Amino acid sequence: GDVSGFSASIFKRGIKFVNIPTTLLSQVDSSIGGKTGINNKYGKNLIGSFYQPNLVITDINFLKTLPKREIFCGYAEILKHSLISSKGFFKFLNKNGLKILALESPYIEKSIYKSCSIKKKVVEADEKESSLRKVLNFGHTFAHAFEATLGYSKKLNHGEAVILGVKTDKIKNPGRLNDLRHIIYKSADNHWRQSKNNLGLMLKEGLLKENIDGEAISWAFNRIKKRKEERKILMVISDGAPVDDSTLSVNSGDFLEKHLKKMVKFIENKSDVEILAIGIGHDVSRYYNKAIKITDVNELGDVMVSQLSGLFETKSKLH
Repeated sequence: GDVSGFSASIFKRGIKFVNIPTTLLSQVDSSIGGKTGINNKYGKNLIGSFYQPNLVITDINFLKTLPKREIFCGYAEILKHSLISSKGFFKFLNKNGLKILALESPYIEKSIYKSCSIKKKVVEADEKESSLRKVLNFGHTFAHAFEATLGYSKKLNHGEAVILGVKTDKIKNPGRLNDLRHIIYKSADNHWRQSKNNLGLMLKEGLLKENIDGEAISWAFNRIKKRKEERKILMVISDGAPVDDSTLSVNSGDFLEKHLKKMVKFIENKSDVEILAIGIGHDVSRYYNKAIKITDVNELGDVMVSQLSGLFETKSKLH
Protein backbone atom coordinates (compact mmCIF):
# COMPACT_ATOMS: atom_id res chain seq x y z
CA GLY A 1 0.00 0.00 0.00
CA ASP A 2 2.75 2.46 0.87
CA VAL A 3 4.70 1.72 -2.31
CA SER A 4 1.65 1.87 -4.60
CA GLY A 5 0.33 5.01 -2.91
CA PHE A 6 3.67 6.78 -3.15
CA SER A 7 4.08 5.69 -6.77
CA ALA A 8 0.60 6.99 -7.60
CA SER A 9 1.39 10.32 -5.96
CA ILE A 10 4.50 11.00 -8.06
CA PHE A 11 3.58 9.41 -11.41
CA LYS A 12 2.37 12.18 -13.77
CA ARG A 13 2.07 14.44 -10.69
CA GLY A 14 -0.54 12.13 -9.20
CA ILE A 15 -2.97 9.54 -10.56
CA LYS A 16 -6.04 7.93 -9.02
CA PHE A 17 -5.51 4.70 -7.11
CA VAL A 18 -7.52 2.17 -5.13
CA ASN A 19 -6.27 0.59 -1.91
CA ILE A 20 -7.12 -3.08 -1.36
CA PRO A 21 -5.47 -3.92 1.99
CA THR A 22 -4.85 -7.64 2.60
CA THR A 23 -3.53 -7.60 6.19
CA LEU A 24 -5.40 -6.62 9.33
CA LEU A 25 -2.87 -3.89 10.10
CA SER A 26 -3.34 -2.27 6.70
CA GLN A 27 -7.13 -2.65 6.85
CA VAL A 28 -7.42 -0.77 10.14
CA ASP A 29 -4.59 1.72 9.76
CA SER A 30 -2.20 2.22 6.87
CA SER A 31 -4.71 1.94 4.01
CA ILE A 32 -6.64 4.99 5.21
CA GLY A 33 -5.41 8.48 5.96
CA GLY A 34 -3.29 9.18 2.90
CA LYS A 35 0.16 8.65 4.40
CA THR A 36 2.55 6.92 2.02
CA GLY A 37 6.15 6.20 2.91
CA ILE A 38 9.05 3.89 2.15
CA ASN A 39 12.13 3.14 4.19
CA ASN A 40 15.76 3.61 3.28
CA LYS A 41 19.02 2.91 5.04
CA TYR A 42 18.73 6.15 7.03
CA GLY A 43 15.36 5.46 8.63
CA LYS A 44 11.68 4.56 8.37
CA ASN A 45 9.20 6.39 6.12
CA LEU A 46 11.75 9.06 5.19
CA ILE A 47 10.56 9.11 1.58
CA GLY A 48 6.84 9.64 1.12
CA SER A 49 3.86 11.91 0.65
CA PHE A 50 0.32 12.66 1.76
CA TYR A 51 -1.89 11.26 -0.99
CA GLN A 52 -5.43 9.99 -0.49
CA PRO A 53 -6.75 6.87 -2.26
CA ASN A 54 -9.95 7.27 -4.25
CA LEU A 55 -11.35 4.10 -2.73
CA VAL A 56 -10.43 1.57 -0.05
CA ILE A 57 -11.85 -1.95 -0.37
CA THR A 58 -11.56 -4.20 2.67
CA ASP A 59 -12.37 -7.91 2.52
CA ILE A 60 -11.96 -9.90 5.73
CA ASN A 61 -11.56 -13.12 3.72
CA PHE A 62 -7.96 -12.05 3.08
CA LEU A 63 -7.32 -12.31 6.81
CA LYS A 64 -7.99 -16.07 6.79
CA THR A 65 -4.79 -16.56 4.78
CA LEU A 66 -2.59 -14.82 7.36
CA PRO A 67 -0.54 -16.32 10.21
CA LYS A 68 -1.66 -15.45 13.75
CA ARG A 69 1.33 -13.16 14.17
CA GLU A 70 -0.01 -10.86 11.44
CA ILE A 71 -3.44 -10.80 13.06
CA PHE A 72 -1.85 -9.76 16.35
CA CYS A 73 0.02 -6.94 14.59
CA GLY A 74 -3.23 -5.54 13.25
CA TYR A 75 -4.90 -5.90 16.63
CA ALA A 76 -2.15 -3.69 18.09
CA GLU A 77 -3.29 -0.76 15.95
CA ILE A 78 -6.95 -1.43 16.81
CA LEU A 79 -6.03 -1.33 20.49
CA LYS A 80 -4.08 1.90 19.99
CA HIS A 81 -7.11 3.57 18.42
CA SER A 82 -9.28 2.57 21.37
CA LEU A 83 -6.76 3.96 23.85
CA ILE A 84 -6.62 7.37 22.21
CA SER A 85 -10.32 7.78 21.55
CA SER A 86 -12.93 5.45 23.01
CA LYS A 87 -13.32 3.97 26.47
CA GLY A 88 -16.34 1.99 25.25
CA PHE A 89 -14.37 0.49 22.36
CA PHE A 90 -11.51 -0.39 24.71
CA LYS A 91 -13.95 -2.26 26.94
CA PHE A 92 -15.31 -4.10 23.89
CA LEU A 93 -11.77 -5.17 22.93
CA ASN A 94 -10.98 -6.20 26.49
CA LYS A 95 -14.06 -8.41 26.55
CA ASN A 96 -13.83 -9.88 23.05
CA GLY A 97 -10.09 -9.84 22.30
CA LEU A 98 -9.73 -13.60 21.79
CA LYS A 99 -12.75 -13.70 19.48
CA ILE A 100 -11.31 -10.85 17.42
CA LEU A 101 -7.93 -12.59 17.14
CA ALA A 102 -9.79 -15.72 16.03
CA LEU A 103 -11.52 -13.63 13.32
CA GLU A 104 -14.98 -14.45 14.67
CA SER A 105 -18.00 -12.56 13.34
CA PRO A 106 -19.35 -10.00 14.09
CA TYR A 107 -16.47 -9.06 16.40
CA ILE A 108 -13.76 -8.73 13.76
CA GLU A 109 -16.01 -6.68 11.46
CA LYS A 110 -17.01 -4.32 14.28
CA SER A 111 -13.38 -3.88 15.34
CA ILE A 112 -12.23 -3.00 11.83
CA TYR A 113 -15.11 -0.59 11.26
CA LYS A 114 -14.73 1.19 14.60
CA SER A 115 -10.96 1.47 14.27
CA CYS A 116 -11.28 2.95 10.77
CA SER A 117 -13.97 5.36 12.01
CA ILE A 118 -11.69 6.66 14.76
CA LYS A 119 -8.83 7.27 12.36
CA LYS A 120 -11.16 8.75 9.75
CA LYS A 121 -12.43 11.34 12.24
CA VAL A 122 -8.91 12.37 13.20
CA VAL A 123 -7.64 12.57 9.61
CA GLU A 124 -10.63 14.60 8.43
CA ALA A 125 -9.84 17.16 11.13
CA ASP A 126 -6.09 17.28 10.51
CA GLU A 127 -5.01 15.61 7.27
CA LYS A 128 -1.40 16.86 7.20
CA GLU A 129 -0.63 16.16 10.88
CA SER A 130 -0.18 19.74 12.03
CA SER A 131 -1.79 19.05 15.42
CA LEU A 132 -4.52 16.54 16.23
CA ARG A 133 -3.32 13.73 13.94
CA LYS A 134 -0.22 13.35 16.08
CA VAL A 135 -2.35 11.33 18.53
CA LEU A 136 -2.21 8.47 16.01
CA ASN A 137 1.53 8.23 16.71
CA PHE A 138 0.85 7.03 20.26
CA GLY A 139 3.41 4.33 21.04
CA HIS A 140 5.28 4.90 17.78
CA THR A 141 8.27 6.84 19.13
CA PHE A 142 9.60 3.81 20.96
CA ALA A 143 8.17 1.44 18.31
CA HIS A 144 10.27 2.99 15.55
CA ALA A 145 13.33 2.93 17.81
CA PHE A 146 12.82 -0.78 18.48
CA GLU A 147 12.40 -1.49 14.77
CA ALA A 148 15.49 0.53 13.84
CA THR A 149 17.58 -1.27 16.45
CA LEU A 150 16.69 -4.58 14.82
CA GLY A 151 17.29 -3.24 11.33
CA TYR A 152 13.60 -3.32 10.36
CA SER A 153 13.82 -7.10 10.25
CA LYS A 154 11.10 -9.72 10.71
CA LYS A 155 12.37 -10.27 14.23
CA LEU A 156 9.92 -7.54 15.25
CA ASN A 157 6.93 -6.61 13.14
CA HIS A 158 5.41 -3.12 13.27
CA GLY A 159 2.34 -4.07 15.30
CA GLU A 160 4.48 -5.87 17.86
CA ALA A 161 6.69 -2.79 18.11
CA VAL A 162 3.61 -0.57 18.65
CA ILE A 163 2.43 -2.75 21.55
CA LEU A 164 5.88 -2.48 23.13
CA GLY A 165 5.90 1.26 22.43
CA VAL A 166 2.52 1.80 24.10
CA LYS A 167 3.68 -0.15 27.14
CA THR A 168 7.04 1.65 27.32
CA ASP A 169 5.44 5.06 26.82
CA LYS A 170 3.43 4.84 30.04
CA ILE A 171 4.37 7.19 32.87
CA LYS A 172 3.33 7.30 36.51
CA ASN A 173 -0.33 8.11 37.19
CA PRO A 174 -1.30 8.45 33.51
CA GLY A 175 -4.36 10.45 32.52
CA ARG A 176 -6.44 10.54 29.34
CA LEU A 177 -4.88 13.66 27.87
CA ASN A 178 -1.52 12.38 29.00
CA ASP A 179 -1.93 9.60 26.45
CA LEU A 180 -2.94 12.14 23.79
CA ARG A 181 0.26 14.10 24.38
CA HIS A 182 -1.25 17.58 24.79
CA ILE A 183 -2.07 18.99 21.39
CA ILE A 184 -1.20 22.68 20.99
CA TYR A 185 -3.64 24.28 18.57
CA LYS A 186 -1.99 27.69 18.69
CA SER A 187 1.12 28.89 20.46
CA ALA A 188 0.72 32.23 22.25
CA ASP A 189 3.36 33.91 20.11
CA ASN A 190 1.87 32.83 16.77
CA HIS A 191 -0.47 35.16 14.94
CA TRP A 192 -4.02 33.79 14.78
CA ARG A 193 -3.95 33.84 10.96
CA GLN A 194 -1.10 31.33 11.02
CA SER A 195 -3.15 28.98 13.19
CA LYS A 196 -6.72 29.60 12.05
CA ASN A 197 -7.17 26.06 10.70
CA ASN A 198 -6.00 24.57 13.98
CA LEU A 199 -8.16 26.94 15.99
CA GLY A 200 -11.18 25.70 14.09
CA LEU A 201 -10.51 22.22 15.48
CA MET A 202 -11.15 23.53 18.98
CA LEU A 203 -14.82 24.02 18.17
CA LYS A 204 -15.36 20.58 16.66
CA GLU A 205 -17.48 18.31 18.79
CA GLY A 206 -15.63 15.54 20.61
CA LEU A 207 -12.07 16.46 19.64
CA LEU A 208 -10.86 18.60 22.53
CA LYS A 209 -13.48 18.51 25.23
CA GLU A 210 -12.90 15.06 26.73
CA ASN A 211 -12.71 14.77 30.50
CA ILE A 212 -9.99 17.27 31.37
CA ASP A 213 -7.97 15.91 34.29
CA GLY A 214 -5.68 17.49 36.86
CA GLU A 215 -2.55 16.44 35.02
CA ALA A 216 -3.72 18.32 31.93
CA ILE A 217 -4.55 21.40 34.03
CA SER A 218 -1.10 21.23 35.62
CA TRP A 219 0.56 21.01 32.21
CA ALA A 220 -1.37 24.03 30.91
CA PHE A 221 -0.74 26.01 34.11
CA ASN A 222 3.01 25.39 33.94
CA ARG A 223 3.05 26.72 30.38
CA ILE A 224 0.96 29.82 30.99
CA LYS A 225 2.65 30.88 34.25
CA LYS A 226 5.92 31.38 32.35
CA ARG A 227 4.35 34.04 30.14
CA LYS A 228 5.44 37.65 30.66
CA GLU A 229 1.96 39.13 30.20
CA GLU A 230 0.52 40.92 33.22
CA ARG A 231 -2.74 38.98 33.11
CA LYS A 232 -2.95 35.23 32.54
CA ILE A 233 -6.26 33.44 31.91
CA LEU A 234 -6.74 29.68 31.67
CA MET A 235 -10.07 28.64 30.12
CA VAL A 236 -11.05 24.98 30.49
CA ILE A 237 -13.59 23.29 28.20
CA SER A 238 -14.78 19.94 29.50
CA ASP A 239 -17.64 17.47 29.10
CA GLY A 240 -17.52 16.04 32.60
CA ALA A 241 -15.52 14.25 35.27
CA PRO A 242 -12.04 12.93 34.41
CA VAL A 243 -12.11 9.23 33.47
CA ASP A 244 -9.28 6.93 32.41
CA ASP A 245 -9.09 3.15 32.75
CA SER A 246 -5.28 2.98 32.86
CA THR A 247 -5.17 5.43 35.75
CA LEU A 248 -7.93 3.77 37.74
CA SER A 249 -6.34 0.36 37.30
CA VAL A 250 -3.39 1.40 39.47
CA ASN A 251 -4.98 4.06 41.72
CA SER A 252 -8.06 4.54 43.87
CA GLY A 253 -11.42 5.15 42.17
CA ASP A 254 -11.50 8.83 43.14
CA PHE A 255 -7.84 9.54 42.31
CA LEU A 256 -8.53 11.63 39.21
CA GLU A 257 -11.27 13.75 40.82
CA LYS A 258 -9.18 14.47 43.91
CA HIS A 259 -6.17 15.38 41.84
CA LEU A 260 -8.23 17.70 39.61
CA LYS A 261 -9.78 19.50 42.59
CA LYS A 262 -6.38 19.86 44.26
CA MET A 263 -4.81 21.37 41.15
CA VAL A 264 -7.67 23.79 40.47
CA LYS A 265 -7.75 24.91 44.11
CA PHE A 266 -4.03 25.65 44.00
CA ILE A 267 -4.39 27.78 40.87
CA GLU A 268 -7.42 29.65 42.24
CA ASN A 269 -5.92 30.40 45.65
CA LYS A 270 -2.15 30.49 45.29
CA SER A 271 -1.30 31.74 41.80
CA ASP A 272 -1.79 34.80 39.61
CA VAL A 273 -3.41 32.70 36.86
CA GLU A 274 -7.18 33.13 36.48
CA ILE A 275 -9.02 29.93 35.70
CA LEU A 276 -12.59 29.45 34.51
CA ALA A 277 -14.42 26.51 32.98
CA ILE A 278 -17.17 25.79 30.46
CA GLY A 279 -18.98 22.51 31.03
CA ILE A 280 -20.65 20.95 27.98
CA GLY A 281 -23.71 19.07 29.15
CA HIS A 282 -22.28 18.83 32.66
CA ASP A 283 -22.08 21.10 35.69
CA VAL A 284 -18.37 21.48 36.43
CA SER A 285 -18.83 23.94 39.29
CA ARG A 286 -17.85 21.24 41.79
CA TYR A 287 -14.32 21.53 40.39
CA TYR A 288 -14.11 25.22 39.46
CA ASN A 289 -15.33 28.29 41.38
CA LYS A 290 -15.80 30.15 38.13
CA ALA A 291 -17.85 27.88 35.86
CA ILE A 292 -20.69 27.96 33.35
CA LYS A 293 -22.73 25.13 31.83
CA ILE A 294 -23.99 24.91 28.25
CA THR A 295 -26.27 22.19 26.88
CA ASP A 296 -25.42 22.44 23.19
CA VAL A 297 -21.88 22.25 21.81
CA ASN A 298 -22.93 24.72 19.11
CA GLU A 299 -23.13 27.38 21.84
CA LEU A 300 -19.44 26.98 22.62
CA GLY A 301 -18.08 29.65 20.31
CA ASP A 302 -20.46 32.36 21.52
CA VAL A 303 -19.97 31.44 25.17
CA MET A 304 -16.17 31.52 24.85
CA VAL A 305 -16.31 35.00 23.31
CA SER A 306 -18.80 36.19 25.95
CA GLN A 307 -16.74 34.87 28.86
CA LEU A 308 -13.50 36.33 27.55
CA SER A 309 -15.15 39.69 26.83
CA GLY A 310 -16.43 39.77 30.39
CA LEU A 311 -12.96 39.08 31.73
CA PHE A 312 -11.31 41.76 29.62
CA GLU A 313 -13.89 44.30 30.77
CA THR A 314 -12.97 43.50 34.38
CA LYS A 315 -9.84 45.22 35.55
CA SER A 316 -9.41 43.35 38.81
CA LYS A 317 -8.61 39.67 39.12
CA LEU A 318 -11.44 37.14 39.36
CA HIS A 319 -12.58 36.07 42.82
